[in-house]
Amino acid sequence: MRIELKSFQEIAARDLLQEIAFARKEVRLRKPQAIVLSSPTGSGKTVIVTQLLEWIWQGDDENEGDKNAVFLWLSDSPELNAQSRDKIVQQSSVFSESNLIIIESPFSEERLQQGNIYFLNTQKLSKSSLLTKTGDGRDYTIWQTIENTVREHPEHVYLVIDEAHRGMAEDRDRKTANSIMQRFIKGYPEGGMSPVPLVIGMSATPERFEKLIEGANRTKRQHAINPDDVKLSGLLKEKIILFHPEDERPADWSLLGLAAKRWKEYSAKWQKYCREQNMEQIVEPVLVIQVEDGTAKQLSKTNLDEVVKIVERTVGKLPEAAWAHAFQEDSMVEAGGRKIRKIEASKIENDRAARIVLFKMSLTTGWDCPRAEVMMSFRRAVDHTLIAQLVGRMVRTPLARKVEGNEVLNTVSLVLPHYNAEGLGRIINALNNPDPESGLSVEVADASELVSVSIDPKLQKCVECYQNLPSYRIERVPKMSNIRRLVRFARYLSMDEIDLEALDGVKTLIVQTLEKELARCKKSKKFVGNVSANEEIEVVETWVKYGEDDPEAKKKTVTIKATEENVEDLFARCGRTLGEGLDMEYWRARQGNDQLQTKLELIGLLMEDETIDVLEKVCGEQLEALQRKYDGAIRKLGSASREHYNILKRIAKEPEAENLLLPSEMEISKEGMPWSKHLYVEKNGIFEADLNTWESRVVEKLIKEDRTVVAWLRVLPRKDWAFCIPYDKDNEKRPLFPDIVAFRKVKGKIVADIMDPHGTHIDDAVEKARGLSAYARKHGHDFGRIDLIVINKKDQLKRLNFNEERVRDRVDRVRSREHLEEIIEDMG
Repeated sequence: MRIELKSFQEIAARDLLQEIAFARKEVRLRKPQAIVLSSPTGSGKTVIVTQLLEWIWQGDDENEGDKNAVFLWLSDSPELNAQSRDKIVQQSSVFSESNLIIIESPFSEERLQQGNIYFLNTQKLSKSSLLTKTGDGRDYTIWQTIENTVREHPEHVYLVIDEAHRGMAEDRDRKTANSIMQRFIKGYPEGGMSPVPLVIGMSATPERFEKLIEGANRTKRQHAINPDDVKLSGLLKEKIILFHPEDERPADWSLLGLAAKRWKEYSAKWQKYCREQNMEQIVEPVLVIQVEDGTAKQLSKTNLDEVVKIVERTVGKLPEAAWAHAFQEDSMVEAGGRKIRKIEASKIENDRAARIVLFKMSLTTGWDCPRAEVMMSFRRAVDHTLIAQLVGRMVRTPLARKVEGNEVLNTVSLVLPHYNAEGLGRIINALNNPDPESGLSVEVADASELVSVSIDPKLQKCVECYQNLPSYRIERVPKMSNIRRLVRFARYLSMDEIDLEALDGVKTLIVQTLEKELARCKKSKKFVGNVSANEEIEVVETWVKYGEDDPEAKKKTVTIKATEENVEDLFARCGRTLGEGLDMEYWRARQGNDQLQTKLELIGLLMEDETIDVLEKVCGEQLEALQRKYDGAIRKLGSASREHYNILKRIAKEPEAENLLLPSEMEISKEGMPWSKHLYVEKNGIFEADLNTWESRVVEKLIKEDRTVVAWLRVLPRKDWAFCIPYDKDNEKRPLFPDIVAFRKVKGKIVADIMDPHGTHIDDAVEKARGLSAYARKHGHDFGRIDLIVINKKDQLKRLNFNEERVRDRVDRVRSREHLEEIIEDMG
């Protein structure tokens, strides 16, 4: 892939690939299969399936490719097909444009060709369609073509059914589309087509796909994506900001002006961010304006002349190409002295000239535009479900990741001049509790209840201190070996021109380590590398689940002959085990030796557990050394480049610390009482927050009684900039976000303190205390204090400082919540 998949996407593709392997065995026994990807809108279904098809065709780290594979991609819309094809062109490094074929008249082939993805939609398969007829130079109907392909290679034909959401207005067409799709699933004797044995379904609503295959007597295998994984991945914006009139007076045009102003602000912030990051392409946000329907005499009841006039009065005159419409009418529209061109909904994202898009209802089909950052709707309060579906498509992030250091660019704005309190309540409810097709729930904030805060310029030293603190990112991610992480790290250093020789140096180190291990292993008579051609060798097969360390993994020993074919197969497995082309690096380094023998040596080496352990240790140590050496240079990179290095830390078998980046400004809820000395303040120098009782007492004591305190920061959990400590519970890592980080001036330097007011009554109080202790053992020298704070039965604030070794020693042995309370009373 040309893009790096999110962890949950890679896990999904891996699981589906495993299910494909099982399904193909069943197909050989003439048992039809259905594999379902249940994936909510916004999770990147097309990306996941594209990766899956790449692995099926060319193989992955563990499996050989299927060079007889033929892929047929079926949807119910030509526009969806075109959109899927465009995405694959942009994202796939395996399938070129010539491999991506849209089937349309006069297509007529005896069979579909291996290695191609064919796109077909149900609208082209009616009885009157030329694809379903012979004659006029067409020797085969599409039904015959598919039948011939399946008959020749039943286990190598993969039918992908894209059960994408089509929008409320088009639901009436679904019955027709489904009946045609079922011909592929259940067979179509009238056309001479048998059922396609292996079906891969992708749907936001698996129930609907199950209905599609109902009665087909297929074994169903499913992978369901956890919505929480999607939210944590950075694919979705964090917040929808809602603008509306505060009373019943007409506000159409004033709020349109506000929407245009908001869009202009987004444009300026994106330009600044992209330039600071040295990005080749600047994100150009889109303002989408939903106008009212028309009548027989007028295109829209909304005054389009006035729309153009107000937008350009607010933002300045725009280029002609910046204006576009997605009305049903195909012709150009004239309004406000502008010639507004027609644009298809699916083309908006990649048409970089389009900046202001007018539409009515049509954006529900093929609508997928992360650049759409502001939406203004002139429609009435009856359309809350439709608007929720539209906004569900807007909350995708333009860079497919969160924007570090700029909270505003992690939001979208929705402007609704015609929604009263009841209508707004329905919108908020629909956005907070969406159906799977509308997308995932995103926090909705009323603009009238928000206030902008920015870093107090006098506290820059505190910002620098915070951004140097070691923090962790706890995610459910597939883990990666130190070998692969080291090679990738070195490749990034070369790509970012930090160390152009790092990659060669790392490969040399790995080859030399393998050669040292070879000298050790050759002393054993059982070592596979000592075997001559055509002698029998024992090969250990190990089955493990991807991304998991499993000491109980199934192992079996098989005996095979060391023929050239078998050795090539085993050597290919070495490549998949080591990754990054290291098998060929080893082979090239030993080219003077017998080629077959060299390959047998590497096969034998990688069957030795001790060799793998030595490689992992050497590579882990070298990775740590390079991270320390180039830490300063990496921090100077843009956030997009830094993220590559951070991901390598998150996929380590044990979490590794990374540094944070505070946003210069944020929009937060305007609530609670004012507090002094906060790191972020409003223009009046005050910070307002609704702190709970324990937090309030801690902060009051902090700012009133400790004269060394210069600032404090309230940590908002799960924000990209939120300080996080890992702790263990139920055999998995979990995140702990301490409520407060305080900054004190000690001997002229800024020192950070962690302050975590939490009761001992909570379920994981003991585990969190142990997590604080483990963190303090490793990173305590970076802090003044690391405090767990409780209010005891006497209403006293008690602080347990984990930067004291005697405290850590006792907490490490804590047995229960009661035991923890005793320690706090005794030592706090």
